[in-house]
Amino acid sequence: MQKKDNYIDLHIHTLNSDGQFSPQKIVDLAYDNDTNFISVTDHDSINGINQFKENLKIGMLGVNGVEFSSYIVVDNKKIKLHILGYCFDENNEKLQYLLNEMRAKRIKSHLKLLNNVKEELLSLPEKSLSMIDIEKYCWFDREFIKCLENENYSPDIIEYYRKFFKQNRFSYGADYDLDVKRVIDGIKSANGFVVLAHPMAYKLNREEVEKIIINLVNLGIDGIETYQSDCSFDDSLYLSELAHKYNLLESVGSDFHRVINSDGRIIGKGINENLCIKETTLTDKILENKKYFIGRKK
Repeated sequence: MQKKDNYIDLHIHTLNSDGQFSPQKIVDLAYDNDTNFISVTDHDSINGINQFKENLKIGMLGVNGVEFSSYIVVDNKKIKLHILGYCFDENNEKLQYLLNEMRAKRIKSHLKLLNNVKEELLSLPEKSLSMIDIEKYCWFDREFIKCLENENYSPDIIEYYRKFFKQNRFSYGADYDLDVKRVIDGIKSANGFVVLAHPMAYKLNREEVEKIIINLVNLGIDGIETYQSDCSFDDSLYLSELAHKYNLLESVGSDFHRVINSDGRIIGKGINENLCIKETTLTDKILENKKYFIGRKK
């Protein structure tokens, strides 16, 4: 029933956050890429999980996932981290509280941007703007530009706002991220696995990466993303050594978002096929504990 190459990808985004495709389309892309063990990990949201489960094909395995925006303080330095959660109880009260808190922060950030723009542009495309999902994690400035394009605003106005947003790049701000301890506790309370996403992506040297991992181990983290699209072979080898040193599970993820404006990464295979992983200690643990769901769609 299963395909010839059974690759793994536990870090994929959909249009329920800042990805390009629906969960159904993500499943199709994974299947076409010989990737049969997958997880959708949208930013600070689990809204796409049911659609993901419903569309998983026969011969594929899936686990629920989420990627939390968080931070850790090490040596009086605040460092932004992304924390992946897997196989959790989606109805857990503590986890739901964190997700709702992030949702409220996104709404506040998006409304603030809209209010700022209203001071610059007297005539707003209210009908189109009302169709933007202000609850989801996204590049909200890009969504705003799309509204201007859909309403046929003049090229001069659109270009003005492109430059405006380029100079005043939208972000959720330093107060958006959650303390990593709260994130780990939330995922753990929901009986999930906790994994540090793309450890080499935080512009830190190896000594700093290890120090962060030691702190996370003390907080109860389960694993690290050893294989990732942006990782060099040497970086993956180094991360694997750290996983062994600190008795952590190893995971693999493409961090796939889109085809448009992409750097060429694809589900299951990464960039220039630098992934193509068929087995990890994390998926072994998931299989051992039967914490997965089975595809049933033909």
